[in-house]
Amino acid sequence: RHTGDFSMFRVYASKDNRPAAYSPQNVPYRPKKHFSISTKGVKEGDFTMIYGFPGNTQEYILSDAVAYIAERSDPAKIAVRTGRLDIITKAQESDPALRIHYAAKHASIANAWKKWQGEALGIGRLGTVASKRAYEQEFAAWAQDKPEYRDVVKRLREEYARIADPYFAREITAETIYALPAKYTAEERAEAVFARREATERAQWKYLFGEYARRCPMQYQTPAFLRGVASEGSPEAYAERVFDGVWSGRDTTAVTALRDDSRRMLSHITWLLGTKSLRNLTSSRLNELYTLYIRGLREWDRERAFYPDANLTLRVAYGSVAGYQYADGEYHKPLTTLDGIIAKDNPEIYDYDIPQVLRDLHASKDYGRWGVEIGGRKTVPVCFLATNHTTGGNSGSPVLNARGELVGINFDRTWLSTISDIAFDPDICRNIAVDIRYVLFVIDRVGGAGYLLDEMKIRR
Repeated sequence: RHTGDFSMFRVYASKDNRPAAYSPQNVPYRPKKHFSISTKGVKEGDFTMIYGFPGNTQEYILSDAVAYIAERSDPAKIAVRTGRLDIITKAQESDPALRIHYAAKHASIANAWKKWQGEALGIGRLGTVASKRAYEQEFAAWAQDKPEYRDVVKRLREEYARIADPYFAREITAETIYALPAKYTAEERAEAVFARREATERAQWKYLFGEYARRCPMQYQTPAFLRGVASEGSPEAYAERVFDGVWSGRDTTAVTALRDDSRRMLSHITWLLGTKSLRNLTSSRLNELYTLYIRGLREWDRERAFYPDANLTLRVAYGSVAGYQYADGEYHKPLTTLDGIIAKDNPEIYDYDIPQVLRDLHASKDYGRWGVEIGGRKTVPVCFLATNHTTGGNSGSPVLNARGELVGINFDRTWLSTISDIAFDPDICRNIAVDIRYVLFVIDRVGGAGYLLDEMKIRR
């Protein structure tokens, strides 16, 4: 990766270092604690530690849940989003103004879309369903003479069978009906590009109504939707009628009825599952059973390190800088440089049209103190890979070296690493961090804000 992804904010406070409304007299905030920054750099094998408040992982779920993810949920959601992205991409390619307008929307849709593809691929590659099933069978054999644990796996499977359809309906509703706007705001209507969006928006409404009708289990489709389809003759024709009212702003009764009905159906599904914590396929009954199951696993598998799942609270992980074998005979090194950014430079592709200042700096090799010798060439480090266990929500997490100094900022995982939410494979799971030296280089040489470095504690 050569993205070098980071954001930086300078926080201001009053002169006594307290929160304050805007004033020209405010000064940069002075925290009680801050990281020292290491410019020594990293190399393969160096220790790394990362902490943050990531979303959630599911290390201990049953094979039934993994099969649901890999064989039902991910493929369906990938397919729905592929269709949406195709519609948006076609619009972007036809009109420069639409390319800009839909850029953020395209990126937002594609984020989870790419994650799910890597996740499903990783589950298949590792044989996770089969390996978990074999593990569960071994546990069940051990538990046969232990009444407390004898039937826990069976009861977990029965609960998964009960909740799979309603939870899937919830996911499909979120990807279709709830992916569409309830209205187009006055601010949107005032944009010069608004009228040019109509064909693209209409196409999305028709497509997503069709996907909802085809994929959502019939018993969980809302009465308003079923009445509309019956009245108009097809999901696409119903979508046309609803869209016309919402687009013009003259009649939003149909979309209001549809959304009200959808909310009632989602409330019913939440009641069926017995829990409002719906980040994953879960229920109140599953939570009770898993408490018992994990306790039994810990009694049985005494050699296993049962580290906790991420759950939106503080999580610390340690590892080391490391490349990995991406495919047979294809080894990905752990470090990338500015030379790679230049190699990808293409002014005709929006995402690869780099700033002219970077081209000039590379041509002149005027990197200041941020230039290093790598492979006999003077360049600037950009990103590095490490073996830290990260997940969604770890973007922005600090990456520290063995001395507790800041060496990078985490922002992503490799595509094949998204399996780590379910099963961490140390051979291939890698987090991606922007090298702190690249951050400082951009601040100093690209952004012309080198004076900010004077406020930092930089160690060489």
